[in-house]
Amino acid sequence: MTLDVARLMTAQIPPGRQTPTARDAILYAISVGYAGQIEPPEDLSPIYEPVLKPVPTYANVLAPSVGGWFRESGIDVAKVVHAEQRLTLHAEIPIGAELEGRSRMLSVVDRGAGKGMFASFERQIFGPDGQPVATIVHTNACRGDGGCGGAGEPPEPLARAPERRPDQEVDVAIPHMAATLYRLNGDLNPLHIDPVFAAKGGFQRPILHGLCTFGYAGYAISLVAPAWGLGALAAIAARFSAPFFPGETLRTELWNEGAKIRFRCRSVERDVIVLDSGAASLSRVEPADQRLIR
Repeated sequence: MTLDVARLMTAQIPPGRQTPTARDAILYAISVGYAGQIEPPEDLSPIYEPVLKPVPTYANVLAPSVGGWFRESGIDVAKVVHAEQRLTLHAEIPIGAELEGRSRMLSVVDRGAGKGMFASFERQIFGPDGQPVATIVHTNACRGDGGCGGAGEPPEPLARAPERRPDQEVDVAIPHMAATLYRLNGDLNPLHIDPVFAAKGGFQRPILHGLCTFGYAGYAISLVAPAWGLGALAAIAARFSAPFFPGETLRTELWNEGAKIRFRCRSVERDVIVLDSGAASLSRVEPADQRLIR
């Protein structure tokens, strides 16, 4: 089936609905490091019901769209990988209230026949009062669909990390069972647990979910911004540049710019950058600045 760009861009994407529970929010927080790696965490708010505050990157897994709209446009889904993620928080994530995720296509950027294309779509999450909770822009690299023609207006490119040495580095040992735990948030892709399936995709073993690595980056940022607390992030964005494997050490390199932080992440053991062009805004910025990072 050949990709129909017009059909993809005009797809009526079914909304997603979800009522997150305290257990859901705690499971997510544990799956991206907030329970502490070696010592117990000083701040229990991400993992203890009486003081629970969902961590910001939890929004990435909430109220996803349903149905096969992406596949039905003719995209070769076997060759699709996650390319970029951008998240902006507008309000604290409510627990015990139904959330609705409304998605729409933003753009198709055609790199040419044999080179693939980038497809970006936006998901807005609304609370029961109709007010926005989060905005997510998700970009897929569709490696088998080049030469299809472009459409829409793509997100502006993310800025590369500064050339100077990072101001801080945070190393986190990622458990071997990290993908096994993270998949319980809803992403059941066998690429992250089945060695046979991973080998068919060209990987020596199952890789970690990109959004799990993204969540660990958010956790690392919270460790260097204690004045803002663990729920500090107002926005975070990054480009996925290489696979990361459970059991490796994730080094987050950070450049401090006041209430803005630039970052990238690498596998220490392989010295490979796995998240690049990262940027985060902390929650004490003025409301006008709490927008999608460009």
